[in-house]
Amino acid sequence: MSQPENTYEMLWDCKFCGTTKNLGKTHRFCPNCGAAQDPAWRYFPSDDEKVAVEEHVFVGVDVTCPACGTLNSAAANNCMQCGAALTGGQQAKTLGTQQKALDAKFEREDLQARLRQERDAQVGRAQPQSAKKEAAGRLNWLPILLGVLALLICGGVLFLVFYTRSSDVYVTGHHWEREIQIEQYTARSDSAWCDSMPGDAYSITRTREQRGSEQVPDGQDCRVQRVDNGDGTFSERQVCETRYRSEPVYDDRCYFTVDRWVYVRSVTADGDSVDDRLVWPNTGIGSSCSRLGCEREGNRREEYVLQLRGSGDARYECSVALDLWQRTRIEDTFRLQVNLLGQPRCDSLQRAG
Repeated sequence: MSQPENTYEMLWDCKFCGTTKNLGKTHRFCPNCGAAQDPAWRYFPSDDEKVAVEEHVFVGVDVTCPACGTLNSAAANNCMQCGAALTGGQQAKTLGTQQKALDAKFEREDLQARLRQERDAQVGRAQPQSAKKEAAGRLNWLPILLGVLALLICGGVLFLVFYTRSSDVYVTGHHWEREIQIEQYTARSDSAWCDSMPGDAYSITRTREQRGSEQVPDGQDCRVQRVDNGDGTFSERQVCETRYRSEPVYDDRCYFTVDRWVYVRSVTADGDSVDDRLVWPNTGIGSSCSRLGCEREGNRREEYVLQLRGSGDARYECSVALDLWQRTRIEDTFRLQVNLLGQPRCDSLQRAG
């Protein structure tokens, strides 16, 4: 939210005769020596030095004449000093925004300090090669060396894990396992926000609890802002933003009991021969029921493992599909990718030849 703005004159100092606090809009030329205004030498005044511009109409950022360097209004087509066309003329450089609290005062900008900073920045960008080499020699190499070392370590670990070599292996054994999970119909204590509570919940109690928070308006934070218009003036206005505070939001939390099937244990069957009769374990569960305490069979899991041996008596195990497991016999040979840590890539397993 912004308040109506007022317009004031920027100030500028003459770099030829030293006259200070010339008016940016009114004095296009130095009133003391007649030198043309240099927009780079404009600055913001203090609150006590402000000069209002009445009925100001902004037509754009001033333009510098490409022929003689005189500053002209953006509405002009030809230079007021030499008459040259202003086509291709550069816009005047504008300053950054100034801001202050409502109860503070603006002080006059230190033009000379800004000019020194700009000159130092230009010198820094154009420093000779010898100075650059000297600065580079003063670099702190420790963080760089640590970074390089970390990269080498990470690269080494990745190399060990992902780089693989082909190994000839043969089958030394089989293993299979089948599992059935057992679930029990149980009364469970649970809680939820009451608007999302299960429909079959019972023994319900309600409490009032914080569910979240919301941001509510809590006044305004205001400041005064100055913006360089680029035409020898600046605009000043009060800018306000809504301030918010966090307020808790409460809702009904329900605590209840609900009957659910839950995992309680597993029953397994296994063997070590391809000739075994593959069976699912006997769970001992009879006909289905839906009373509390009843049990039922849940998810099933099966795994078929080939036990392998490679060069140097290296041993591996790979889980494979049932049909491959059943078709594979002791001493059958395969080719397998193994990383440098000795871990097999079982998805690469294929029969040799």
